[in-house]
Amino acid sequence: MEKLESKKHLLYAVRIIFERIEINNIWETHKWVVNDLIPLNVVSGQGYPPINDVRISPLINDIKIEDGENKNLYSADASIDLHHAEAEGYAENLQSSDPSIYIVLRDGDLTDKDEEETSSSKNKVDIHLAEVSLSPYHIQDYEDCGEDKVEKIPLYGPIAELLEKFVEFHFHPEEFKKRKRDKKNIDENTRRGGDFRLNKKNTYN
Repeated sequence: MEKLESKKHLLYAVRIIFERIEINNIWETHKWVVNDLIPLNVVSGQGYPPINDVRISPLINDIKIEDGENKNLYSADASIDLHHAEAEGYAENLQSSDPSIYIVLRDGDLTDKDEEETSSSKNKVDIHLAEVSLSPYHIQDYEDCGEDKVEKIPLYGPIAELLEKFVEFHFHPEEFKKRKRDKKNIDENTRRGGDFRLNKKNTYN
């Protein structure tokens, strides 16, 4: 049976929990933070793109809905793209002092006009989940652009374990090979008196 990590393309489904925190700021009334990330399942990607640009929806908990404890919690389901061509970036992530899962948030809630009219302005979702990635090389493009917010959470557990196996299978760095000089050419050059340019008189002195 073919091992999961041996496949060239995988999609790892995850559920991300967000919290909307009220802040005392003249420019902003709240901020969004990543509360948790829950691994779901892994499937062969088969060349299909990951699930990105996802709406963030209120997290409903039937047990606690009456006391309102979860009124500021939201969730979004997405998928992490694992592609063998990005193995070097994954390896860099694992070898860093702070292995991370990168979560990209973008302004705009992706809601329809009808939903926007019925939603409360106080609890309005004003961002959406743009992407989840494990490659610092890929996420660098977002950071250079500066238009999106990149959140980092620690990489551990089953996602880290699969990534390590994936990198071990697909990442094969080229070994540095010291260039060997041709001894035959060196000996012939010596017999001819060496490099003629070295014997040329310096006319600048």
